[in-house]
Amino acid sequence: MAERTLLTNARVLACSGDPHERPVAADVLIEDDRIAEVAPGGLDAGPASARVVDLDGATVLPGLGDAHVHTSWPLDFVFDHAGIAATPPAEHILDVAAVVRTFLESGYTCIIGAGVTQPQDDLLARDAIDRGLIPGPRIVPSGPMVAEVGGLGADGELMQVAGNAAELRDIVARQCDMGVRALKLFISGDGVVPEHPSDDVYMNDEMLEAAVAEADRHGAFITVHARGSASVAMAARTGVRIVHHACFLDDDAVKALEARGGDVWVCPGLHYLYAMVNGHAEPWGMTPGRIEASGYPLELRSQIEGMAMLRDAGIAILSGGDFGHQWTRHGTYAAELQRYVELAGMTPVEAICTATRNMGPAARLEIGQVRAGYLADLLIVDGDPAADVTVLQRPELRRAVMKGGEFAHVNPGVLS
Repeated sequence: MAERTLLTNARVLACSGDPHERPVAADVLIEDDRIAEVAPGGLDAGPASARVVDLDGATVLPGLGDAHVHTSWPLDFVFDHAGIAATPPAEHILDVAAVVRTFLESGYTCIIGAGVTQPQDDLLARDAIDRGLIPGPRIVPSGPMVAEVGGLGADGELMQVAGNAAELRDIVARQCDMGVRALKLFISGDGVVPEHPSDDVYMNDEMLEAAVAEADRHGAFITVHARGSASVAMAARTGVRIVHHACFLDDDAVKALEARGGDVWVCPGLHYLYAMVNGHAEPWGMTPGRIEASGYPLELRSQIEGMAMLRDAGIAILSGGDFGHQWTRHGTYAAELQRYVELAGMTPVEAICTATRNMGPAARLEIGQVRAGYLADLLIVDGDPAADVTVLQRPELRRAVMKGGEFAHVNPGVLS
């Protein structure tokens, strides 16, 4: 007999796609790991047929997702990638466990890996979560990031390095054989590393097409670090699934993305740039002079303009933001959604959909909507995030997180 849970006396934000959607009074019936029914006006179900949970007017929305996650970065991470790589694995994996728990407790029920520092971080965390050993979200696991000879990361200390299409195909195949499902390639520079400016382009169409084809053969997909317009256009025309950053866009890049017909997503990481430009990283050595030299102030302005271009063209945006630095601390993930509202002009619900409705098809999972048939991955909060998206940043307002129909996290404060 199916396990049934009825969430009653709720207000449901379904993330149906309407940017002006508001929560409606409804009950949510869950059977096993999926939503069976969403019933405006309520359902009749007694304790004999279902476990009844009275939410007393709290808002139910889909569990959130982040598409640009580095589980390798500990809670106290300060831009020391080499130090993380050198940490004894047994000690390091406990840091990873703390990170994935923090995502879950922050309302995030799905994360897409964007590169790890120790090769099995995502895979070990995913397996431990799936076995019930540690709490955490669903993980689409990544492996080590991949650079091109001569490009950013080509020293090989933290990334795997390919010199041609055959070598890149081999790296993709080996990572996929390990279980990796989201492989991240560096195809542009980054202004914070002066010798590798953001408009640099690494790799080429032949290499990316080989990587995409090999990943697809294994049921995986390719994501890229691509800040400049030329690298974004190359990613779009070669079949890359998720484009990270896309800070500088032109008409050619947008047209290339638009030509994909809805099977490519852009993950900006807007809050990271905002925090850097606004001095949040200064206590950790990111001085105003260093930020100015990086070109990040111009990059932030350009990215905000580019997000308007993406929205006008109907290109799906994914929330995700390189969180884990001390200026973008773990647990503050929903600050990305706040920036979409404040800087990019989205409605709160439009911003929330970048972390819910858009995340499902990008991750290839039936998640991201409060809808019959979808996985019962849900976030329960006090307040109305459709009116004030910062509700999602306040731990005291998070009542509970459900994953697969089970209560995966319950705020201890609600019992006090």
